[in-house]
Amino acid sequence: MNAIDLHKKAESARESENFLDALTYCDQALIEYQKEGNIQGFAQVLCSRVITLRHLFEQTGHQGYLILAKHTAKASVEIARKGNDPKALAIPLFNLANVLDVLGELGEAIENYKQAIAHMRENPPQDHNRPSVIYDMTLHLFVCEYKNGDKSALQKAEKALLDLAASKEPDKYTKDVWMSGGYLKIAQMLKDDDPTKAKQALEKARKIINANPSLTLRKKQLDKISASF
Repeated sequence: MNAIDLHKKAESARESENFLDALTYCDQALIEYQKEGNIQGFAQVLCSRVITLRHLFEQTGHQGYLILAKHTAKASVEIARKGNDPKALAIPLFNLANVLDVLGELGEAIENYKQAIAHMRENPPQDHNRPSVIYDMTLHLFVCEYKNGDKSALQKAEKALLDLAASKEPDKYTKDVWMSGGYLKIAQMLKDDDPTKAKQALEKARKIINANPSLTLRKKQLDKISASF
């Protein structure tokens, strides 16, 4: 089986919550990408591993998974840089920013989000070269800036979410993941500052999640966040 097919199996296993299989497929894809000399794929399958580790952290609360995710993400960025292919950097930088965001290292997360967006605009990888990806990335950036104290970022985050909603993302599942995730992020960040608007965002996320039975991971996140209100 080639690297791309193994990579796809890793993604599918993760979304089905078969995390052990997802990690195994990531390792197999890693070896095949190396054999093919595909540095971009090598770095991006490490990003897939990072996302799986983050889900394991969410499921178990074990900090070890998050620490491992952070250093795997840093390795992905370093490998992408050494490959001298500017198109390989956007996704690893974005995934590193995500982990730093979860860890509360907001200043560093913001810097990596900005670098990821710059690379996505200037050197987009072919399989991610579409406006919806930029809107999702900028949404993450603005939410992080809000959490870091810039309250003016709320309006920008809401605008990014509207742009994402209007975008022609070809994959409905992906768009539903991003849209529901965006509303959940806004609900969390406004929980104390504006409870009414936070609950409205939560209900918008719930509507998307309930309409798509495939969003099993998002459903668990929704239930966890709802319980905190």
